Amino acid sequence: MQLGAMNNPMVDIVEEIELIADLGFSFIDLTMEPEQTYSATVDIKRIAQALERNNLSAVGHTAWYLPVASPFPEFRQLALKELGRCVRMFHELGVTKMNMHPCMKAPLHDEDWAIAANIEALASLVETAKTFGITIMLENMPGFSRVSLLKPILEAVPDAKLLLDVGHANLDTPHNYSEELLANFGHRLAHVHVSDNRGGHDDMHLPLGVGNIKWVKIVRALKNVGYDGAITIEVFGDDDDYLLLSREKLQRLWDMTEPGG
Repeated sequence: MQLGAMNNPMVDIVEEIELIADLGFSFIDLTMEPEQTYSATVDIKRIAQALERNNLSAVGHTAWYLPVASPFPEFRQLALKELGRCVRMFHELGVTKMNMHPCMKAPLHDEDWAIAANIEALASLVETAKTFGITIMLENMPGFSRVSLLKPILEAVPDAKLLLDVGHANLDTPHNYSEELLANFGHRLAHVHVSDNRGGHDDMHLPLGVGNIKWVKIVRALKNVGYDGAITIEVFGDDDDYLLLSREKLQRLWDMTEPGG
């Protein structure tokens, strides 16, 4: 298992790389979005030098609010243009995995329409990314974590992988969907995000153990599908102690938890 942390896109990226390296993480979940890491203006050479200098690898993260399934075709095209530019930027950095967030905010359009629009966007992005040797991971989102929503998309785009966000799977739902997602798509799992919350609608990005997510069950479910790869701790705040405490808690649970029922 490798543990990483995400940069704050409002802070200078080199400062963030140095901080994440100083905190002892093995990789940065590099989000490519305004203001400081906007793909159209970011200094890729400067980022590459900082990663090499700090012996840090990276995984590609994109803005969650890109309207890939907007009812407006022009908006969808712009979202894909931005994602394609992110692919090229990550390729220059030697990054081999990048996420895409599905979009379901389409008033007056039903779930079937949203699913079809997300399939079209994901398929297009996967084809673009293949040219650059980058694997695209579909990240479950609040309101878009049910197996019934993700299954037709992943089945339609077999070269896409799953990025499981455990916190997202706990929102806008009667229970955490992580175990169900792993049971159905564990063989396609390529990355994991962890943070805590208290259910409902708010994606709080709390330290692990502060919310109501049952972390022993989550760790056991990950081990049950044989996952031992990269996990990003998405605990956000001004005090890095909470990020480090969450890392320690996850590592402790990982070491003590065995696979099983």
